[in-house]
Amino acid sequence: MDQLNRKILALTSTILLVFLLAGCGLPWPFPQPAPDPKLPDAQQVFRPLDGGPIGGDLETLDPALIQVSIDYGLAQLIFPQLVTLDDHLQPIDWAAESHEISADGLAYTFHLHRGLTWADGTPIDATTFAYAINRSLDPCTGASPDVVALHLYDLAGAEAFNTSVCPAGAIKTATTLIGSSIQTPDPLTLRLTLAHPAGYFLSALTWPTSWAAPQPLIERYGIAWTDHLTDNGPFGGNLYLLTTWSHTRTSLTDHGDLAFDRNERFWGRKPLLRRIEYALYKDVSAEWSAFTQGKGDASNFPSVQLAAARATKGVVVRQVPTLGIRFLRPNWQLAPFDDVRVRQAFSLALDRTAILPTALRPVQQPSIHLVPEGMPGYNPDLADAAGRTGKDALSPDLAAARTLASGYATEQCAGDFAKCPAVTYSVNDSSSSQLELAQGIAAQWRQAFPGWVIQLMGTSHGVGDLKTFSNLQLSWDGWGADYPDPQDFLSVLWATHASYNQSHVSVPQADALLAQADNMSDLTTRMPLYQHAEQLLVTQGAAIPLAQTYATYALRSRVADWRIAPTNSTPLSIWQTAYLKR
Repeated sequence: MDQLNRKILALTSTILLVFLLAGCGLPWPFPQPAPDPKLPDAQQVFRPLDGGPIGGDLETLDPALIQVSIDYGLAQLIFPQLVTLDDHLQPIDWAAESHEISADGLAYTFHLHRGLTWADGTPIDATTFAYAINRSLDPCTGASPDVVALHLYDLAGAEAFNTSVCPAGAIKTATTLIGSSIQTPDPLTLRLTLAHPAGYFLSALTWPTSWAAPQPLIERYGIAWTDHLTDNGPFGGNLYLLTTWSHTRTSLTDHGDLAFDRNERFWGRKPLLRRIEYALYKDVSAEWSAFTQGKGDASNFPSVQLAAARATKGVVVRQVPTLGIRFLRPNWQLAPFDDVRVRQAFSLALDRTAILPTALRPVQQPSIHLVPEGMPGYNPDLADAAGRTGKDALSPDLAAARTLASGYATEQCAGDFAKCPAVTYSVNDSSSSQLELAQGIAAQWRQAFPGWVIQLMGTSHGVGDLKTFSNLQLSWDGWGADYPDPQDFLSVLWATHASYNQSHVSVPQADALLAQADNMSDLTTRMPLYQHAEQLLVTQGAAIPLAQTYATYALRSRVADWRIAPTNSTPLSIWQTAYLKR
């Protein structure tokens, strides 16, 4: 699975402009009309349809291991979080009643609500969160350092702890951060100490690795603990309780089912929806087929079904630009992409609107950005290598591209494109849309640079593995935000020594700006530094950006106030207000 599908998309501190597929521009959150008459409480049962990444099932409900958005979206309903995202996609206190940050930016102190419990009455307190955070970092837990645990690496000692060796056969190590960088002065107080200031840390805490986890259940059943969530009745400690989880391997139907009932013990505003019944299908076609047969209240649909979705009676179709980008990775250590002129030329030669496959055009918008529109720090004035901005930068500049490429060819290829190092674009040929995209890109490059050998190398398993990227000359990749900060799109991906920087990008001036911005807490001061760094990275060809992604879905008109955010999930604050109308 590519990195885009493995990342949970994050949030923004500014109002994000979104569009309905019908073409009407509306801001996020979608403006709502006056409240409609609600159905009686007994009928407040919402039935969303979605896709399960494992043949119609979830990968996991273990907060320490979650990597995909559907797992995130369902797990957040039952596991309490210190902080979460509000409907404007900004971090707010949740299980924490309040918090303070020390003057030096190193200590984060959270004061929890009183009386938090799991469904069976077991208290949820500071030790619960301390255990969960420490467990997420424990190498015996099995969380991927490159994908999951790294979101806690700002804690003092976290990276060393997480990358240590788990003793053979152990379920946890003897090492712990509890008592050092993770402290519980009293049952209602949790203090986290960072190794260095990190202005994005609160946002990073919205990732599931810091959510409360039930220690007795985990220690009783080990890695299989989530299979026993409902052994003794409903489970949960947040807005909802999980009452059933029917896996596809045990279900008599072609989909998995999860049901959630409202948690009457929830400490805050209780949701209006009494029950949520999720049906998870093996693919979007099966999901949409069920929806068109009258099942469910919300559904994704294949982009080729856009017209049919819009024509469905009693259905509203919505599209939200998500905080995700798709791009090409040129390997800076492999010729010809070890030369900035070639990276710039191949980017400037693309007509980004024309290369999008027909099936993807309704769900993507062409872009030259590394930080997607809607993120704090998004720069509308970002320029390409030819100095063009906005829509102009989406079209090719063949004159500039050929000048740059010819300069390289004169020095390195005896003035002949045919004698330049061949370009091999690694593509997942099991995906028809990716193959069509790669073919379109290759065709444009062949036309722009006659004689240059441009070839496609198919890989049916994709190229999403980090170690694979470092050996490829050119490959497709995607990224979805984990938290509301450009740090997640810049420092995490393109800083010289970042673990995700597998294409060997190195722009020292950008590194310095990113390090400076990462250690600041003031948003207005940090953002110009990120914008400057992004401009340097785009100019130097850290990547060849292609498009920003969209989330599209269909919703029965009887559903009020429910929506999918640019994070590709529904914030808890929206779950509190959504309801079914008469």
